[in-house]
Amino acid sequence: MKKSFFVIVLALFLVGSMGYSQTHISTQSHQSPVSMTAFAKDGSFFSVGQDGFIIKWTSDGLGEHYQITELEIRLISISPNGNDIAVYETDGYSIHRVSVWNWTTLKRKFVKSFTSSITELKYTAKGTLLAVGTATVDGAIYFNANSGQKIAKVKDATGIVNMIYSSSSEKSAVMYSPAGHLTYYNMTTGKRKQRFQTEQQLEQVSLFNNNLFLAGTKNNQIYIIDALSGKTAGCIAAESPVIFSDPQDTSIYYMENNGRNSTLKMINASLNTDGSTTVNSPITIKSLSGFSAKNNITAVSKTDTSLIIGTKTGDIYKTDTTASGSTVTLIPITDNMYDKVLDIITINNEFYCLTPKTIFNTSYDTGVVNNICNNNDFTDMLPYGNNIILWSKGERKNVSLFNIETKETTSLFMPKSGIQVLKLFGDKLVYIEGNTTVQMYDIISKTTKELYVGTGLQDVILYKDEQLIVAKSAASNPRSPLINVNIDTKETVMLPLNGNVAFSLCYNENSTSSIIYGLLMTTSSNGSQTSIFAYYPEKKTSSIIMRLDEEDTNAFLIQYGINLYTNLGKSQIKTYNTNSKRQTQLVRSASLPLKVARTANRLAVLNRDGSVSWYDSSTGKYNADWYMTTDGIWFEF
Repeated sequence: MKKSFFVIVLALFLVGSMGYSQTHISTQSHQSPVSMTAFAKDGSFFSVGQDGFIIKWTSDGLGEHYQITELEIRLISISPNGNDIAVYETDGYSIHRVSVWNWTTLKRKFVKSFTSSITELKYTAKGTLLAVGTATVDGAIYFNANSGQKIAKVKDATGIVNMIYSSSSEKSAVMYSPAGHLTYYNMTTGKRKQRFQTEQQLEQVSLFNNNLFLAGTKNNQIYIIDALSGKTAGCIAAESPVIFSDPQDTSIYYMENNGRNSTLKMINASLNTDGSTTVNSPITIKSLSGFSAKNNITAVSKTDTSLIIGTKTGDIYKTDTTASGSTVTLIPITDNMYDKVLDIITINNEFYCLTPKTIFNTSYDTGVVNNICNNNDFTDMLPYGNNIILWSKGERKNVSLFNIETKETTSLFMPKSGIQVLKLFGDKLVYIEGNTTVQMYDIISKTTKELYVGTGLQDVILYKDEQLIVAKSAASNPRSPLINVNIDTKETVMLPLNGNVAFSLCYNENSTSSIIYGLLMTTSSNGSQTSIFAYYPEKKTSSIIMRLDEEDTNAFLIQYGINLYTNLGKSQIKTYNTNSKRQTQLVRSASLPLKVARTANRLAVLNRDGSVSWYDSSTGKYNADWYMTTDGIWFEF
């Protein structure tokens, strides 16, 4: 079935020259749970989520989308200058990164990596400093908000803190520690002014009522703390509460969730003239519907009377603190308008795309979408003559062959465990099962042969039908990131490449140059580096041709003729001409690049959000970004 080409062109460009970036403007929701929302002084607000996107929502209801990482963004803080934003990116395990961005230029000002999780991220009142709370004995660390230089503002280690506020003058600060401490600091001298013992292990800690009170949650309870003494002023039962307020608010607000609906409530607390405190019973402002157990509230922020709500499905809602006697049904300001392209390949100078539902071919020059078959839960494709090999990364699922002409699908083989890498060399499929075993399936003879067993395997190349070049972790035997395995004798030889782990190998088997390219991550006392290397099998030598002074283990490398394409550095596609040694950068879309496919005239970049960016193959000139709608029509930006 063919579908006509429908284009709406929006003027989105912040800058138009090669090497720069642009946002994508739409009402599209996050593709995963919202982690945090935050208001800016101009009335706009930001949302961040597990999809690595920062979205700035303006008063007209449109969002400026920009993806800065493939990781979850867990925290965001907006500078009082209105231009800069700080975010905390993490994989929840070993990567903990705070980066500061100028939203106007979409340029990263600086980045700081940490060995432990970040518990707080907040600009000081005037935006002079950025405070970072770490889950270490050092606790709070301050950085110059412009340069990223570390500033010794507190003389003693604060320990773990998950709330940091500065005074309006930035001359003092207050911090809460889950160890049960509420501490005030003189930021001019760096000395501790006062420390109060208080309730331990509070989460979602927030000041309110002109900083006289502190609120936090623990075990389905909201604790109200007298911020001038550390004493517990009140404790209110609440089901899965999400609390929020401005420090100037006289009340603490919270959203209570029971999996079926949500209730907006507030708690008033006051300091009496005799020094005692009064905490009133919660007041129900209104009940909200439109949520479910699958779409729980994950983040709320407030300014004046306006509320912004983020949810588990990635949707954003707006409401206010106006009381209502009847249940208010909320409609999200976001839409889920796009289908996601999972993979893209070329066959006979045509582009073929895989979505969760279909496989179709398309062309930038005509815009026609020609659906050729349904997708049976596959995530990846390989071209093979007039056939498409279908498989699913990380899953134990049949590898199948789809004939474009006859429209017939044939099952080739069932792997023993999840496939991590699948590559085609002639009529042979070489694949890695579970990072431990290299197998080869012969499409003609329909036979499978085990080629190598090891640990920490990352990638593999079949070289001249008789040798395997295996990229792996150097921490596993043999102690080399790159090895050569004779597939007949099983003789294994370590190759001359020094580093911690090699990955993303590419090799043009139709070329006479016999050069294997790949990526190499190296860690030393001076930091981490990720490099593109060239290995020369005939000479048994290697060399480094491009280097990035940071770790980027999610980078890819793809070869088309004399050109190498890589997203090394995470942000943009870089092209390296192996003849001229010239490197160029392509304009990136709002989303991070994931894969490259090309024909003689067109270059297509598949982005992480499922969009496709189009370029001229020879010049690298940017053409457009295309999003596939849920109606099966291209939408152009």
